[in-house]
Amino acid sequence: MSQTNQTATSEADPLRSISDAMRDAVDQASEDAAKAREKLRDASAGAANSVSRFAYTSSYMISYGIVYATVFVAKSIPQDNPIVEGFIDGGRAALDALNEAKAVSSPLDASSEA
Repeated sequence: MSQTNQTATSEADPLRSISDAMRDAVDQASEDAAKAREKLRDASAGAANSVSRFAYTSSYMISYGIVYATVFVAKSIPQDNPIVEGFIDGGRAALDALNEAKAVSSPLDASSEA
């Protein structure tokens, strides 16, 4: 009987070591997958941040260049000039038209909500 127990134990040990090795392999694979997901998440966050920063910087540079050039041209034109007076009158007319459009659309919006 002692020999039967010893044979069963010696056969169980290789199976146990195989199951332990498989469990360790699965655990290691899970850890590696988690590490890979974390690295991928960090890389994608870094890429998104770079794209966002590029878009911001590009927009800033373009708008600064347009505004600076416009102000430079506007300041270089003499003030007592029919062109400047036309710009001023046109700007005032555009503001008046905008205010009229807002006044006209406000009563319609208020009556449709009531």
